[in-house]
Amino acid sequence: MPENIDRWKEKGQKAEDKNAESLITQEQRKDGQRADGQEATLSSTAPNTAPEDGGVKDREKGARRRFEDDYKNWIVAMAREASRRLGLLRPSERDRVARLYRDYRDPRVVLRPLSDTERFGRLVGDRASSYVLAESDAITFAPSMYSSSPGVLDFAVAMNRRFYYQGMWFPTIAFNSSYVSSVDDRLLQFTLEHEFEMSRIYQEISLNLRALSEGEKKEVVDSAQKVSQERLSITPEEVVDDEKAMIKASFASPMIPKPYAEAAMLLFLKDHYPELKGIGVHSKSPQEEAFGKELYGDYEGWADFSIKAYGLFVQEVLSGLRDADIGYI
Repeated sequence: MPENIDRWKEKGQKAEDKNAESLITQEQRKDGQRADGQEATLSSTAPNTAPEDGGVKDREKGARRRFEDDYKNWIVAMAREASRRLGLLRPSERDRVARLYRDYRDPRVVLRPLSDTERFGRLVGDRASSYVLAESDAITFAPSMYSSSPGVLDFAVAMNRRFYYQGMWFPTIAFNSSYVSSVDDRLLQFTLEHEFEMSRIYQEISLNLRALSEGEKKEVVDSAQKVSQERLSITPEEVVDDEKAMIKASFASPMIPKPYAEAAMLLFLKDHYPELKGIGVHSKSPQEEAFGKELYGDYEGWADFSIKAYGLFVQEVLSGLRDADIGYI
């Protein structure tokens, strides 16, 4: 166990993947995001379409190709860790999670509406109606905001984004269903308070119309953690219980990269837009409106690549199972 609870809360329990020569951190509920809550890993490298100079465009295309190659290599390395985790499960659980990996190659299958809206409403009241809330059997991962090593990961049992769509902003939170069903009301309320606080902070700083630095991401995460913990008087013992629930959920859930989870979240919003449009909030300025359109273009510009990269990830995960000769067919 880590030396103190605060550090464990930030980075999680560590597990070494010798094949990938990486150190994997687990159960980081909170994730590094742009000012709107968007993961910056893919979208921040999307080409700027404004310059007309052919040489600039060629350099941008070359940079994107290099990034895509690097990202696919990273995904393949991370698939080894996913295979290792899958191999630790009982055969029935392993088959269930493997099926989910296959099913989730369709991003529209990743998310579904909350199965217990009454519970969420009872815990946080009317505030729940101000967010697009969804759940998934998956747990998301990305390079850790607490390490410069690409082999160190943050996992998230709740993923918080602020999407621009149809001229409005939609605060959107997706929860891991295994975690939600395993924790008591108090710990779920702790998670909800944290995510709402994160959303509030991102809404405020989105007016800056820029991506957050790594240091700023950590500050947002740590601030929301402190506020939610103090607001509910969460004890150190409860923090440990929460960490244990997140660790358990991570081993019982298929892993999906955050850019792919983002694509799934935006598709969920699009598919359910008629019943969700009342949640949308209009931009406060022409600048924020333009920023929203730019972000939406980023998501659309990377969606196909994210889907293909996840297909490669699943292929490598299942191949890793066969190579390990653990009885998977």
